[in-house]
Amino acid sequence: MTKTRAARDLLAYWYRLSAGRQAPRRDEIEPRDIKRHLPEMFILELERPGVFTFRLAGTAICESYGFELRGEDFSTLWQHDGRTGVMDLLARVVGNAEPVLLEVASESFRERMVRFELLLLPLAAPNGRLTRVLGCFAPLEEPFWLGTDPIVRQWTETIEVLDAEDGDSVPLTDRVELDVESDDLFADRSDTPAPPAIAFREVRPYLRLVKTDTR
Repeated sequence: MTKTRAARDLLAYWYRLSAGRQAPRRDEIEPRDIKRHLPEMFILELERPGVFTFRLAGTAICESYGFELRGEDFSTLWQHDGRTGVMDLLARVVGNAEPVLLEVASESFRERMVRFELLLLPLAAPNGRLTRVLGCFAPLEEPFWLGTDPIVRQWTETIEVLDAEDGDSVPLTDRVELDVESDDLFADRSDTPAPPAIAFREVRPYLRLVKTDTR
């Protein structure tokens, strides 16, 4: 089950809004109801088969990884074999209406380590189709450097599929490595030298949403 307050509160909120359905609709999400955790939250949208993009992301996410995620293809945060696993997992979230919880170990540019809890929840479009994912990415500890020393390498340690009825979890895997050798996602974003590698860049805290979803 969840270990962070952000994941626990968001999961409880999702269950309440679902009210026996597969998932709540995007227009039922009220930011003021979960404002404490907005910095650690994001929404993905299925734009076309196999492609999920960030519709919005908390500022903590962008600060932790050094760039704005809105509009980015979620799969580009992984490289090579890692992308297939991530996209299969997202397909399971929206295809089976299954909440998924992951623990992720991350390494910064200066080779510091931090662990995160990543929650992925199915979310329906106004027409009822499951084409979106509501998520949060909360640190399991908060080192002083988080937000100033960007995460450049990351791997998944555990994946659990949560029972949509009672929140029970079922281990999906013990450890899945998501690592890369090189990445150019930081190119032309600033005058600061780019970190040499990145695998999975995601989420941490402060209060501001990059942009609200108006559809």
